[in-house]
Amino acid sequence: MSSSLPLLAPAARCYDLDWLRVLAFGLLIFYHTGMVFVGWKFHLMSQPSSPMLELPMEFLNQWRMPLLFVISGVGISFALRHRTAGQFVGERLQRLLLPLAFGMVVVVVPQVYYERLSQGATYTSLLDFYPHYFEGTYPKGNFTWNHLWFIAYLLVFSLISLPILLPLRRPAAQAVLAKLSQWLSRPGAVLLWALPLILLQLVLRPYWPDHRNLISDWFNFAFYLTLFLYGYVLGSLNGFWQAAERQRYLFLALGLLAFSFYYWADDYYYAQVGGAIKRAVQGFNCWCWILVCLGFGRRHLNRNSRLLQAANEAVYPFYILHQTVLITLAFYVLPWPATNGAKFLMLSLGTLGFTLLLYLIIRRFAVLRVLFGLKLQHSGRKTTPVPAVTRSLSKEVAASNG
Repeated sequence: MSSSLPLLAPAARCYDLDWLRVLAFGLLIFYHTGMVFVGWKFHLMSQPSSPMLELPMEFLNQWRMPLLFVISGVGISFALRHRTAGQFVGERLQRLLLPLAFGMVVVVVPQVYYERLSQGATYTSLLDFYPHYFEGTYPKGNFTWNHLWFIAYLLVFSLISLPILLPLRRPAAQAVLAKLSQWLSRPGAVLLWALPLILLQLVLRPYWPDHRNLISDWFNFAFYLTLFLYGYVLGSLNGFWQAAERQRYLFLALGLLAFSFYYWADDYYYAQVGGAIKRAVQGFNCWCWILVCLGFGRRHLNRNSRLLQAANEAVYPFYILHQTVLITLAFYVLPWPATNGAKFLMLSLGTLGFTLLLYLIIRRFAVLRVLFGLKLQHSGRKTTPVPAVTRSLSKEVAASNG
């Protein structure tokens, strides 16, 4: 029976995951544009802010990045089927470390430059600022990875998880996974995987602020690592996917209830219990919406198209470039005498357009393709594309600091 098989068929093409990744990264431009206006702390901020954006921004903030870590974990489960440990590590370093290093010393620099100008610094140009970029680490200093934190965390997760992931390929582990796959098909069983997320919210979140610096960021590190491992383990189990698709409306109802309670429940009541209930609901809400996305995605998005193939290649360079384009545009657009709505539209569409233009240039040159984590183009007869979920992890990334 298919539900007893621990792994998906080797030839399975999970186009639904590709679509979800592309859509989640597509939201990134609009989410980060919203960060300029919502009144939360960001590199450049509109005055006045637009509080009406808080609800959709908070909703996306609850599950968008966690979903991407789960999808990345699923991608690793496919990648390790066809690679040795040495091949896998070498590919991670090339496809993740190199774009991260290039991004930190080239792409991110204008973000800090324009932020410092908005704070009253008097650099005469970007070239004048560049030597100062390496003076100290952000936020007190200037050197940073900003939105590229996702690549850094993904690289570390990929490497430190190998001692856990590789033994799961052994026959004894596969037998255990087969039983787990059967158990997951039971009604509500997949919801129990929210318990570790709730525990992390309760135990670590109050004591470790959101720094995303890999050093003093133990809540984010543990939370996202857990979701990454979930993707690796659960993503290969037929029972999990069957449950996510079959119970998707249950997860949608639970997600709506959880987010409504999280967002609208009385803050005074939260204060009486030290915020513990709110944090617990956050963990449960996050897992519900991940299940919603995976369940509805498997039901409605599991199909290929030329648009999907093009977007899969573009998504990584878009991720690396978009925030630099956004902040550059925002520095010049925010002083304009226009409404926040008009500025939001100009910034989001302008960021999309200029990032697309830069991507079209990048994809034409071999050196730039390597620096932005793309595979080199090969001349000659075209071959059948490798399923996107079996490509390198870098084709699955694109995230934000949102």
